[in-house]
Amino acid sequence: MMKKLLFALLCALPLSVLGAPMTNDDVIKMVKGGLGDATVIQAIDAAEPQFDTSPDGLVKLKQGGVSDAVIQRILGRKGNNKPPACVECGTVTGIREIEAPRKTGAGTATGALIGGVLGYAIGGHGNRTAGTVVGAAGGAVAGNVYENRAGANKTFEIGVLFDDGHSASFHMDSHPSWHQGSRVKLVNGALAPL
Repeated sequence: MMKKLLFALLCALPLSVLGAPMTNDDVIKMVKGGLGDATVIQAIDAAEPQFDTSPDGLVKLKQGGVSDAVIQRILGRKGNNKPPACVECGTVTGIREIEAPRKTGAGTATGALIGGVLGYAIGGHGNRTAGTVVGAAGGAVAGNVYENRAGANKTFEIGVLFDDGHSASFHMDSHPSWHQGSRVKLVNGALAPL
């Protein structure tokens, strides 16, 4: 009787405390030793799992007298033995260049002013009005073209699919060194190589 009680106490202790991972054979021993499902499940939850959840392993558990509730806990524990996902880590799904001109109108106005002054000066005494109008129109067109070329604002949109399943897009002023499929990590709100 004392031997059975000592065995039951040893089996009830979490195997991680004893220093060994828990296997299917350990569960069968606890069940054959007379421990109830609640005690066996508590030991499973506290142990370092090393279960065989193959069809043969599950049949062996059932043949060893292990209940379906305990087998389901073993299956759940086996699935939870994965290392936690890095929620800040992800994969670049695409990079898109976005070009949006920054138009303020200053180029057009400045061009028109300079063109008007030059047109007035070149137009001579009798054609100053016509020279001013033509100069202002030409200057406005030239100023607009210059502003469009000089003021183009390129940004890059980077799409990222994170390891936990959510996706997000980020904007950068310069072309990133990554490409589609690169691994990145979110650090203080910015992307960094992983």
